[in-house]
Amino acid sequence: MRLNTMRTGTVCTCFALAMLLLAICPTGCNRNGAKTQSAGESGKRYKIGFANIAEDFSFPVRVREGIERAAKSAGNIDLLLADNRMDGATAQSNVESFITRGVEGIIEFQTDEKYGRSIMALCKENKIPVIAIDIPMEGAVFFGVNNYPAGRMAGEGLGHWIEQHWGGKADELIMLELPQSGDIPAQRLRGQREGLESVIGKFPESKVEHLDSKNTFEEAHRLVTDALTKLPDAHHIAVVCINDDTALGAIGAAESAGRENDLAVVAVDAGENGRKEMRKPGTPFVGSTASFPEKYGDKIIPLMLKMLKGESVPPVNYTDHVFITPDNVEQYYPAAKDGK
Repeated sequence: MRLNTMRTGTVCTCFALAMLLLAICPTGCNRNGAKTQSAGESGKRYKIGFANIAEDFSFPVRVREGIERAAKSAGNIDLLLADNRMDGATAQSNVESFITRGVEGIIEFQTDEKYGRSIMALCKENKIPVIAIDIPMEGAVFFGVNNYPAGRMAGEGLGHWIEQHWGGKADELIMLELPQSGDIPAQRLRGQREGLESVIGKFPESKVEHLDSKNTFEEAHRLVTDALTKLPDAHHIAVVCINDDTALGAIGAAESAGRENDLAVVAVDAGENGRKEMRKPGTPFVGSTASFPEKYGDKIIPLMLKMLKGESVPPVNYTDHVFITPDNVEQYYPAAKDGK
């Protein structure tokens, strides 16, 4: 946002106006309709829309911040931002708004598989290339978590922890899932279960609780509170989770019931809040597979620019993965720098 003036009085007035506007909606703010503009590279400029899955938990915020940095660094991108608010209808409305505003490419992070089809139909009709983050949409280039291997890392890590601390046996398995996002994200839960069972043996289905976490701390907390009430005599409960927020919800429920020692929890995420929990002595959070969302933009923006230039790109692209635990968290995310 630049206001050019010639006279001193006008400069003061415009400076004050600029400060007011920045206070209302600074460059890179996360509300619908926000815009981040790359600094001055000559040549072709591109208008790209990024609709984030949500803005009220850590993972997507880190994704957005990384995309904003990469777009600014590219030097030839006008980035429009929107918040899908974990809602398919909102995601479709945001895409319609992007199209009206003349975007040439869309980066879409949305959770509802059903709306993925209608969103892609709109984009195909308007000849707009799309990159889908973490939840695939047919016809879009995919970037994100390699769900089964990432989940398998976490499950095997949980299994080895149970071997060391519980003699290789668990009474129950709780799975905090996200069925609305379809089969591909579900593979991270399957990977966790199969990785766990590869170490300590299979759970009969009668010992498995499949719970729809809605991807939120609050719902996971409620569901695990109910599950613990139904399992008063279970003191070795394995918990596998779609992300850190649901893992923390499970841990919070156990703490409220005075049963944190009854749980061993893993997830796929390794976000700031999850890493904070890992640093607590005696935490039931065994670990979480990192996918480094803060680095997504470094790969997504070059992919999108290639697509906009008509170059071919792989249809499926994955981030890197490492299983983060209390023992190695400092190696990957030093506490002195974490969250900055």
